[in-house]
Amino acid sequence: MDYKIIDIFPTAVMKFKLGKNLNKAEIDFVNLHESKHYQNAGNTYSRNTFILNEDEMKHISEFCNNSLQMYFEKVINPLTDTNIKITQSWLNYTNTKGFHHEHDHPNSIISGVFYFSADKEKDIIAFNRLPSNKQIQIFYKEANDYNTIQTDIKVETGDLVLFPSYIPHFVPPVESSKKRISLAFNSFVYGELGLPQALNYVKI
Repeated sequence: MDYKIIDIFPTAVMKFKLGKNLNKAEIDFVNLHESKHYQNAGNTYSRNTFILNEDEMKHISEFCNNSLQMYFEKVINPLTDTNIKITQSWLNYTNTKGFHHEHDHPNSIISGVFYFSADKEKDIIAFNRLPSNKQIQIFYKEANDYNTIQTDIKVETGDLVLFPSYIPHFVPPVESSKKRISLAFNSFVYGELGLPQALNYVKI
């Protein structure tokens, strides 16, 4: 039987590498904020939720912003004078057996996770398909891009993962003895949206 599969509406996840070691000031800053935290379901996160605004994070902020701009230009590819910026950023601390519950990021366009400490052999970020039909379940012989509801991406120290903010994601229980420390951030657009002739124009 002659057939072809046509992929429609793919989801873009981009992965970047810092390409250099973290310096002492950055590591000390991240460790300092662990004691000033809020409790989450399976881990903790910093009370400071604008981490990338701090002087100690200047180089990490530049890396995250430059990567965000590349995602926006390559994937969104705006026609109008539309830009994007990081709006909020915070640190996550996850010990062995700790986890991060499934969630998404409202009031954000593209979200990112940068890893200050991650075990390249064991640490992942997991994404779930949206929407997921849980009313019926048909088990597959072999996993492929069309029948799986979860995709895992391996991460290590210095990695940055960018993804659409509406995609559900989570961290399963951490198996490594190494503490997992990440920085998450949200973003939003500004400038021109829509077109005057389309009657949906707004400038923000």
